[in-house]
Amino acid sequence: MRKAALEVVRDRRGFSTAASAVVISALLVPGVSTVNAADFAIEEIVVTATKRETSIQDIPASVSQVSGSDLEARGIADIENLSAQIPSLQFGKLGDTAFITIRGIGTTVDSGVAEPAVASYVDGVFLPRATMSTLRQVDLDRVEVLRGPQGTLYGRNATGGSIGFVSRAPSEEFEAGIRLGGESRDGFSVSGFASGPITDEVLYRVSVGRETQDGFVKVINTGQELVETDVNYGRVALQINPTNDLMIDLSVQHEKSDAAVGLQQLLTPAIFVDLFAPGNNQTTKPNKTYGDGEFSGDSETTIVSTRVNWDISDSVSFRSVTGYVDHDITAYFDADATDAFYSDLVDSARSSESFSQEFNIYGETEKLSWLVGAYYFKEDFSLVLPVETLLAGNLIAGDLKEETTSYAVFTDLTYSLTDRLRLNAGLRYNVEEKEFKFFGFDDGDIDEEDVLPKLGLQYDLTNDINIYGHWQQGIKSGGHQLGSPELFEGEELDAYEIGVKSQALDGRLTLNAAAFYYDYSDLQATTTIPPATTLIENADAEVMGAELEVTYYASETLNFNAGLSLLDSEYTDLTFFDQYSLQTLDLEGEELIRSPAYTTNIGAEWTLPINNSFLDNVRVRGDVYHSDDFKLAFVDYSATKQDSYTTANLSVILTGKSEQFQLRGYVNNLTDEEVLNNGSYLASLGAFIGQYAEPRTYGVSLSFNF
Repeated sequence: MRKAALEVVRDRRGFSTAASAVVISALLVPGVSTVNAADFAIEEIVVTATKRETSIQDIPASVSQVSGSDLEARGIADIENLSAQIPSLQFGKLGDTAFITIRGIGTTVDSGVAEPAVASYVDGVFLPRATMSTLRQVDLDRVEVLRGPQGTLYGRNATGGSIGFVSRAPSEEFEAGIRLGGESRDGFSVSGFASGPITDEVLYRVSVGRETQDGFVKVINTGQELVETDVNYGRVALQINPTNDLMIDLSVQHEKSDAAVGLQQLLTPAIFVDLFAPGNNQTTKPNKTYGDGEFSGDSETTIVSTRVNWDISDSVSFRSVTGYVDHDITAYFDADATDAFYSDLVDSARSSESFSQEFNIYGETEKLSWLVGAYYFKEDFSLVLPVETLLAGNLIAGDLKEETTSYAVFTDLTYSLTDRLRLNAGLRYNVEEKEFKFFGFDDGDIDEEDVLPKLGLQYDLTNDINIYGHWQQGIKSGGHQLGSPELFEGEELDAYEIGVKSQALDGRLTLNAAAFYYDYSDLQATTTIPPATTLIENADAEVMGAELEVTYYASETLNFNAGLSLLDSEYTDLTFFDQYSLQTLDLEGEELIRSPAYTTNIGAEWTLPINNSFLDNVRVRGDVYHSDDFKLAFVDYSATKQDSYTTANLSVILTGKSEQFQLRGYVNNLTDEEVLNNGSYLASLGAFIGQYAEPRTYGVSLSFNF
């Protein structure tokens, strides 16, 4: 059952007609003549997002995939850049913490205790904390994004969806490569890999790299540059094939970063600092700040995974995924963004150590595709938040230790009712236990049991068009407040989705669309409270929207991709005390955070063959992304609202004969847009604070393959 490769040549005959070819060409590429589909083959995209190798067009859910080669061509090095390629995927960042939002569902404020609402996985291993989503994911085969709650297959903390990073596997023949890069702000990178056989049964792959770059936020009075890059990373993988039916994958991935990324930027003047520390200097200019103390930070992460795939028979397979993640992060920064002593975050420390084990047995009969699984997860998490303040002296704003144990059994089934109609069903029984120590004292626990169902239908209108509809549930863990001795509840999401997956023109045109409705209960609304901590309250919300993804291969040398998302979100129950207006506000009817009414993206890639003794081709790639305005806080403050904006990325890639070398020049955020991706009100300063996305970046890279 295991395929030798995840991408196979497509050979499906659809409803292609001359008329449809003319219409599509006229809409997407005016002036470009149609081509004979027989002149080139379109590769079928096979993903493992549903824990089985399945064509992306056959999955009755909203799934997007970007291959490793496309990641490199489009200049996608992290989730922030990926968000401009995937409909309904939004990204925010504060220090090392990523705020990933899908269809309006995501974490809102960096409290350290609120867990992600979008689950991230590396080769099937769960990354439990939001500070892990900013890891360098290099030497990738692909990235898979599942939109919508994934309670049945992925369980806890996947209410928004899941993002899976899939690494390149060891190769059967020796190959190696090196890449050198230079970037704006004195950026430099070097990376390399080697892969091949040790014996006929044992293969290896080693990837290493180093990246440095000056930061783009300047401390005016000291000249220090923040949000810098100083990281070393590496991955070692072994693939052992004792028999044709058994494959064992072992890998260790490590990253060490020593960079000052924590900071505060003022969006409005800090009026209380002026009151209690007069004569200070401060600024509200983007990517500028002041500081009177140290800015530093470091993080270290190790991910160990073991995967066992055993084809028991022609129709039944077994999989085991064992994971271990060790993650430590510290930060020290001026918390008031002025050159006066008012408040400093001193050696804030977080650590997470987790172990996971998953077993899957899956197979197929003539009418039934089935999977049965069991999952175990255990994490020890701790957070300490020391703060030095002018008014209150030295204090610990938060001190929390959390032990989580979760286990589940689940099943996912697809049954063919007729040749065209299929029933999709799933069920997960999930148990979650948490124990807390707050400032060294036992302070309550959580013991929850959840049954998460999924039910849907899928119908083939033709060989290349299918429609689907489903209902499923998702959950997100509850937890302990950071600044007070009390617990907050877990979230629950009921999701309804209908969609269409279609291809035309003998596979050259792919058009997938979906519409959805969410009923959100006990949404974890995170608000900032003085001096440096947060409060999580539970709210209710409704979200509805639609998405469209289009890929069109006009010819062997010209292709296009486009995406559109529409979103209508509102809180149906959210009341909290607003520290800015000093009033209790009822926010019923307000839209959710990071939920623009619409976003669009379009990309085009043109390959010009050269075919001489030295060069093979030159590729020109362009991507444009546009977002409607959105807010970054629960209340629609003008200071924390991002207006509509457009960004563009361009690249030119020169490829040598037989792909022995590749020279790439690129510029990201061509027009240097100032995009606010995080913002909140901090009452201890009397100011709105935030952080901006990376400004225009440009560079060149040169890679050699051996």
